[in-house]
Amino acid sequence: MEGLRKIFGAVLLLAMFIFPQIVSAEKTDWRDPHYSFKRVRTVVVLNLRNDADLSSVGRVVQAKLDSDYFSKSKKLRCEVLTEDQARRMLGMQNASLSALKNNLAQIADMWVEGNIHLWRSDYRIVPARTVWEERKRTRRVRNRWGDWREETYYETVPVTYPPYRVDTSYIITNFEAYDARTGRVVFMREDNRDRNDENAQKDMFGRMCNSFFEDLNDKIR
Repeated sequence: MEGLRKIFGAVLLLAMFIFPQIVSAEKTDWRDPHYSFKRVRTVVVLNLRNDADLSSVGRVVQAKLDSDYFSKSKKLRCEVLTEDQARRMLGMQNASLSALKNNLAQIADMWVEGNIHLWRSDYRIVPARTVWEERKRTRRVRNRWGDWREETYYETVPVTYPPYRVDTSYIITNFEAYDARTGRVVFMREDNRDRNDENAQKDMFGRMCNSFFEDLNDKIR
């Protein structure tokens, strides 16, 4: 049993080198308990906001974020309009965002806002470590008749693993759903995630959008 524990420990340590690990994924929700989500038939998804500094990620990644945000909104089993579509329908292509919101009740029951609040990358160096591990050995020995045979045995030896770098990606996204008639927020989510991987924010953001729109859909369908 002791040998199995040592082998398992070695495998776990090796996995830390190879596979990125989810460090945390925390969602915090609030909803208006008095709001009738079931009456929602049309939702306007406003353009994604970026309070975080995304200047370092490039235009291609930013385009992917916008695409994921709008494509995941199609999970809503109701009519979904983009901000551009809503502006054209209302003839408000050049109007301010606040003016647009004040008129959305003419074409929709709800609007949704998404905002990337934090986008950060960091790393740490895990120092070298030495652990005792059990190793399988073989040797040739003579039996009682003088014949040579191979014998298996185990010994515990020190194994040193070199230092290695662990990259971590952090992202926090806020989602808010508003009643179009009153302009009152009726559902909010803060999704806070980090992953031991390099440049993993864009993939985590896709999952954030998927989770939010699936959960919102469960409320309105």
